[in-house]
Amino acid sequence: MRRRTLVAGLALLAAAGFGIGLWLGLSGNGRAAPGRQGYLDRVSAVCRSYARRLERVPAPSDPAAYGDAIASLRRVVPLLRAQEAAMRALPAPGGLEPGLGRLFALDRRSVVPLEAALVAARGRDAGGVARSLLRFATLRDRVHAAAVALGVRCDPN
Repeated sequence: MRRRTLVAGLALLAAAGFGIGLWLGLSGNGRAAPGRQGYLDRVSAVCRSYARRLERVPAPSDPAAYGDAIASLRRVVPLLRAQEAAMRALPAPGGLEPGLGRLFALDRRSVVPLEAALVAARGRDAGGVARSLLRFATLRDRVHAAAVALGVRCDPN
């Protein structure tokens, strides 16, 4: 009888240990997935960090100042790509995923005009630079509105 109780107790402990191990393995080593506000706080912190870096990149004073435009765009485009990747790397709560998918898709699309402006600046096409920067400004405003609607705050200050 004592042996049967001991075996049953060990089996129960093994099952409990397996369950705890499985839970830890599936939940990120015991760290609970952040709730909505925790996620928004983390993604906002990433966004603010990149916003501060982007503020340090001087905007070209004139679309025809090709050297200034090229220098600025060569710094801005990689920063914007890295910002999106860093935000995307944070595990999001399920309820936010559809809105975040739209936000990240719009964010990626907003960088395309900057790449076009860089090509135009290298080709000494002031009109192309100006049109591309205007298109970026429009998309940037849409990205900002979508982020604010979700609760993401990117103010660098």
